[in-house]
Amino acid sequence: MCSTSTFHHVAGLVVIGIVGNPSCPEIDWSDAQLSKLQDLGVNMLQLSIAWGGKPANEVLNLEDLDEEQRAKFTFRIQQAKKFGFRTLAHFGVPRMLNYSPVQPACIMDPAIREKYAALLTDFLKTFPDVHDILLYTFDQQAWLCSEYGPCPRCSGLPLHERLPGFLDCMNEAMQKQQPGAILWWKPWELTKGQTQMVVQNVNPAHFGLMLNPSTSNEVYPLNDRSFKSDLGVRRLVNMAKDRGIPVIGEFDHTLYKGLYLIADYFPRLVYEQLQGWKEMDGVIGVKEYYGFAPSQFSVNAAMLKACLKSPNAPLDELLQTVAAPYGEKAAPLMIQAWERVAQAVEAYPWDTTYLIGPMGLGRHNDGSHDWEPVSIPNGTWDTPIWQCNRRANFMLTQEHKAHPWLFEDAGLRLEDSAALNYEAVALFDEAINAGSSLVDEIHVQRDFVWTTARALRGTSLHFLETLAAQDARMVQHDEKQWTLVIKRLETLLAKDAENQGNAEAMTAKLEAFREDPKAWLNANLNPRTYESICTIDWGKWVPSTK
Repeated sequence: MCSTSTFHHVAGLVVIGIVGNPSCPEIDWSDAQLSKLQDLGVNMLQLSIAWGGKPANEVLNLEDLDEEQRAKFTFRIQQAKKFGFRTLAHFGVPRMLNYSPVQPACIMDPAIREKYAALLTDFLKTFPDVHDILLYTFDQQAWLCSEYGPCPRCSGLPLHERLPGFLDCMNEAMQKQQPGAILWWKPWELTKGQTQMVVQNVNPAHFGLMLNPSTSNEVYPLNDRSFKSDLGVRRLVNMAKDRGIPVIGEFDHTLYKGLYLIADYFPRLVYEQLQGWKEMDGVIGVKEYYGFAPSQFSVNAAMLKACLKSPNAPLDELLQTVAAPYGEKAAPLMIQAWERVAQAVEAYPWDTTYLIGPMGLGRHNDGSHDWEPVSIPNGTWDTPIWQCNRRANFMLTQEHKAHPWLFEDAGLRLEDSAALNYEAVALFDEAINAGSSLVDEIHVQRDFVWTTARALRGTSLHFLETLAAQDARMVQHDEKQWTLVIKRLETLLAKDAENQGNAEAMTAKLEAFREDPKAWLNANLNPRTYESICTIDWGKWVPSTK
């Protein structure tokens, strides 16, 4: 339907932006804010942040449109029209009937179909200037019945046999009110196979597909299974193209800025995300995943702007454009520093667990740690993709135990990421010394990346010290092996002290180890139990809807 040539002209490329993000939701949709997004190259705006936690009471489901929210939408649509933006309304349907335990609103229930067709019709009557609708059907308060569950209408009927008809129903309601508008669908939480079957069976007229860079993980797009190397993404794009269904690809220009110890100082990765979508025939545009806070724009946003302004320019030229404001002497050093940060993002062990905060990226992490044996949090949910494809994307989903090699792998890769960030810090220091009119901004980048490096190294050392301590206990009766392992552990502890700025508590730990290693091993990083602590899985006890 559409070729990659669409990307060669900004006017023909759909570039969807969210005003604000879950970490910075108090965005006022002012002229100043929208002017910055227009200057960035955005030409379509999502009307709410539409995030699970409903930051700033933003609209998530159609049911959230009370009078206050309708007034907010009215103002935002007027602002969008003033600046020439197209608008996209994003909702989850159908909203679940009960959250804990989960009880879906059944899409096979005629009353539910009528309800959401009426809600969508009412919305479009109230806001006739909204151009397109984006729906997701499984995630963040929207849920679908399982054919293996108790629902009398859905039992035994595969999800992909039920969902296309519901989407067609929503599209038909939209077309009656807004002919020619596109109903975009986001297949959150569905398996690759289910999504493929929906794409094959949905009515393709005025229907579009919104995809993340990886079909097995919508959260962290910069992993090793993305874009053309993710066979699921490639297959879905090709299937959609064959049926005349346009695709919009999502990208994240900050990786959750404000939520984790990652900031937007890796412009190469922004360029590569855009290039990844550009290379796939059938993709007509891109959508930023987390949102834009113009007051916090940094070099990643500058790269996005440069890419949209000069879509055929090579990476080196675009990097020079982004770095130019830092001055002739500092610019080459900044480019080198950003490359180290980009490599550090790539080096992080994304595939170990979905829950990355405790794996060194939590905002509170200052490089220190406790002296209990390290653990890796795992997480999973009772959705199709978590029970299928994401088990191939994350090492830990439901397992309570893992082999020491997994912990070693995580520790070694965390150190790789930390070392790269520290190399970036050294380059930022060189740029500061070189002189720049933006020296304060360089200090901001330098200090943030230093904090990230310290946090990742501290987490890495906790992993590797835990393993070394247990190694020492295993060989304490073999003098030769004991000497080797104790030396390794002492080296790690000394590195830990250095990373923590020789903090008093850490220095005391190191001195105590040197004084009496065996007593230290008995008191520190020592597993006290070999049993898992379990909780009740209430998710399995869903009341019957009969």
